[in-house]
Amino acid sequence: MKPYEKYKESRIPWVDELPVAWEEFRLRYLGALDAGGVDKKINEGESLYKSVHYMDVYRGSLRNIFDSPNYLIVSATPQKRDKCILRKGDVLFTTSSETPNDIGHSCVIGEDLNDTLFGYHLLRLRVTDKIDFKFRKYLFGANYLRTWFSYRAVGMTRYGISNIDFADARIMIPPIDEQKKISNYLDQKVSQIDDLIQNKQELIDLLKEQRISVICSAVTKGIDSTAEMKDSGNEWLGYIPSHWRVVPAKALFAQSKETRHETDVQLTASQKYGIISQEDYMERQNYKIVLADKGLENWKHVEPNDFIISLRSFQGGLEISYIPGCITWHYIVLKPKAGVEPEYFKWLFKSPRYIQALQRTANFIRDGQDLRFSNFVQVPLPLIPMDEQKEIAEYLNKETARIDSIIADITEQIEKLKEYRQSVISEVVTGKVAVE
Repeated sequence: MKPYEKYKESRIPWVDELPVAWEEFRLRYLGALDAGGVDKKINEGESLYKSVHYMDVYRGSLRNIFDSPNYLIVSATPQKRDKCILRKGDVLFTTSSETPNDIGHSCVIGEDLNDTLFGYHLLRLRVTDKIDFKFRKYLFGANYLRTWFSYRAVGMTRYGISNIDFADARIMIPPIDEQKKISNYLDQKVSQIDDLIQNKQELIDLLKEQRISVICSAVTKGIDSTAEMKDSGNEWLGYIPSHWRVVPAKALFAQSKETRHETDVQLTASQKYGIISQEDYMERQNYKIVLADKGLENWKHVEPNDFIISLRSFQGGLEISYIPGCITWHYIVLKPKAGVEPEYFKWLFKSPRYIQALQRTANFIRDGQDLRFSNFVQVPLPLIPMDEQKEIAEYLNKETARIDSIIADITEQIEKLKEYRQSVISEVVTGKVAVE
């Protein structure tokens, strides 16, 4: 592919020139803009509708989106319905995000939707006939346009862009016949890249399943494939090596009620990072939280190798702490007894089979309800020789690290493919190269 024969100077920020036959417009002149989307409420007396919301657009960035049974159900008045109804060809933009660089994701409504509205934190552009339908997803997802939205964003913990700045954004438009050639070319090229991405994502999914299987097998059956097995008598453990025993959880762990030490740092229980200091958590998440300065006398002291029970343990397992500190009194601190190798139980408590067994100790979880020590003690645990616990832990540390390394490599390949996908789109929609 070669550049166009002639170019002219561009007034579009971050674009130096554009092909002579291409035109420039502000976004406001390419259709009708509307930001008055519906909220997520259902009000009595109003009719119910499907609603395309923020995450639907974010996940559908640079694509056409279609009808789905998963869209949120909301209510609206007849006037609101008429104002927010979506039609084939409408373009939706996200207008806010936690980072400026994430503003302006867009998607195109790919078909006529039956009584489906657009939600708040979105902007709808009802496009004129100047823009070919198939070309829209590429045109409005262009990098230079997203860069403009990012540049104009304002905020602190959350960033947003005004409707005026959206409307003022400059955009380049090829002649309609060229739009069709570009979209046909990009549809084919992007589809090839997306197939490669999908294949790699499926491989990651298989590796994650393998990782789970390795963990579940090792923590409940050991790593000696020749070991004689017996029925544990417990549904969640199933068959276990015949020399293992099953004991009540309180035989291996005690509930610690030791209160905060004067020098303790405040800790956070996070499924993403484990148990870390709140300052470390703020740094990793890149936002500030207010450290507690009252009621600290009720906070609980935590030692390395203690385990933390929180409400989220129902979804993600118990967390081990590798550092000392204190944690809010809402959490339960478990202290290992003799015969416990913490690294083995780190894997056991994170295994899906254990988490499912923990979930079965309660009929339901209300918002704000804590997981209690009484739940924990209802799930019996395996009692294994210490040297074998250490062997299993070392095996899982190595095997999961190996799988995680492969997943990281494939994930990096996917990111490079996504960057390549974006560069292919950008080169064509900005006129750097001509489609034959």
